[in-house]
Amino acid sequence: MDLVESPAVESPAGRRRKARRGEGDRLRIEIVDAASRLLATTGEVGELSLRSVAREVGVATTSIYLHFRNLDELVLAVKIRYFDEFGETLDAAAMSAGEDMLSRVRARAHAYIRYGLEHRGRYRVLFTSEMLPAHLVGEATLIGVEVFDAVRDEIAEVVGPDEDASLLAVHFWTALHGIVTLRTVRQRFPWPDLDHEVNDLINRLLP
Repeated sequence: MDLVESPAVESPAGRRRKARRGEGDRLRIEIVDAASRLLATTGEVGELSLRSVAREVGVATTSIYLHFRNLDELVLAVKIRYFDEFGETLDAAAMSAGEDMLSRVRARAHAYIRYGLEHRGRYRVLFTSEMLPAHLVGEATLIGVEVFDAVRDEIAEVVGPDEDASLLAVHFWTALHGIVTLRTVRQRFPWPDLDHEVNDLINRLLP
C-alpha cells in the first residue's frame, strides 16, 4: 500500500486539496513541462533547481519528490522529451524528401542544423550540458539511439555494403554538431552560406 501523500492541487478558494485520480500523473507532466521551459531558455543544467521548477509549476518543492527522486532524474526526463522532439523533427524532414536516400540524408542534415540554431537552449541540454551522474549514465546512453540509427541506415543505403556506414554516420554527426556549436559561439566569423556549407559537406562525405 502506498503511504505517500497525494500531491495537493490549488482549489478555487486558494486552499490545497488532495489530487483526484489521474491528477498526480498530470502534475508529473507539468513538472517536466516547467523544467523543459526553464532549460530551453538557458540550456544550463547547472542553473536548474527543484525549487525553481516548483516555483514555475506553483507547487511545494516536496511535491516534486513524489515523481522524481532528485534533480538528476528530472533532467533525464527533460532530455528524453527533447530527444523525442528532435527525432520527430528529423524524421519529418526525411519523410518530406521522399524515397531517395541521399535526399533524405540531406533533409535530415538541414533539419538538424535548423533545430540546433533555432532551439539553442534545447540543443545545449541535448549535447553540451553537463553530464549526468554515473548512476543514470546507463539510461542516458540509450537516449537518441534511434536518431543516430535512422541516419546510419539511410547512409548505408547510399554508400552500399562496402563502406562503414556507422563510421560515416559518426563523421556526419560530429560535423553537423560542429557547425551548430561554432556558429553559436563564433557568430562574427565570416561563415559561408549555411545551406551551401551543409550541402558541400554532404557532397564530400557521400560522393
